[in-house]
Amino acid sequence: MSRLHGQASTLGSPRNSGEPIIASLRARLVNLALPLLGIKRFFSEPEKMDARIAKLREKDPIRPRGKWHRRLDISESTAHGHAVVTIAPKGGAKPGAPHMLYLHGGGYVMDIAAVHWDSVAKLCEDLGASATVPIYPLAPEVTAAQTIPAMRALYSDLAERYGAESITIMGDSAGGGMSLALAQVILQDGGPLPASLVLFSPWLDATGAGEGQAEIEPRDKMLSVAGLEACGKAYAGQLPLDDHKVSPLFGTLEGLPPMAIFAGTSDILVVDARRLVAKLDALGIRDYVYREYPDMFHVWMLLPVPEGRQALDETAQFIRSHHTKGNS
Repeated sequence: MSRLHGQASTLGSPRNSGEPIIASLRARLVNLALPLLGIKRFFSEPEKMDARIAKLREKDPIRPRGKWHRRLDISESTAHGHAVVTIAPKGGAKPGAPHMLYLHGGGYVMDIAAVHWDSVAKLCEDLGASATVPIYPLAPEVTAAQTIPAMRALYSDLAERYGAESITIMGDSAGGGMSLALAQVILQDGGPLPASLVLFSPWLDATGAGEGQAEIEPRDKMLSVAGLEACGKAYAGQLPLDDHKVSPLFGTLEGLPPMAIFAGTSDILVVDARRLVAKLDALGIRDYVYREYPDMFHVWMLLPVPEGRQALDETAQFIRSHHTKGNS
């Protein structure tokens, strides 16, 4: 399944050839190895999650690997109570290049990972662009009621510096959900909207109400429904689970910027992506791109597989095309 709408016509893909599609050999090998990371175990045993989160907090969040410091300008500052990392090409971004605000995934409870830094760095190189990556506070210590306003304040800073029309808000998994929720808050308070949104394997509904997840779960080597429910409650805090700041699937979709949505059929969160697309279609919204890759797993866009490289290429093209519109 690979559906294209709106600006999708600018994104060529061999996945529309009509030929049988299977995941690449490298992707299949990576999928087999995913259980070794322990992420599935983390999400499958929610009764042990508090102790495991406490263990995670003993380590500082990682930063970009040395090779990226040699290839890019990377700096760190503090804004609105948390660390913020800025990445740009050596000597600065190209004149008129876009700027990305990247919100990392991890169920709102896990720190940023090396694959996040690698993917953002690659996009900066591909686009000649700069990016801001907040090391945002995590649940259960800090909840959506504090995190979303902090990200809104950071976005205001970036909009003033780079121009809202130059910004793409993007993220993966929980960060994808936060990206959509942030855009909804900006729309709600009348602020200047970003040029575009990019959602990788987005987690959009913390209520656990998505039909079909249980059937996909045996194929998903990273996530479980029970673990998502536990993380969702931790992030929601005193907010209802269906509050749009926690579950943006239930928030306003009309009037948002163009968005690109990427998902895979072996990821339980493909259900959220499909529901988002169905809602966009029902509202008559066509200015979006939906990429659903057969047999691909959670956040495959960030991993070193051919499909991940293709997704980043498509993402760069999407950002570039909408940025050009915003600056034409």
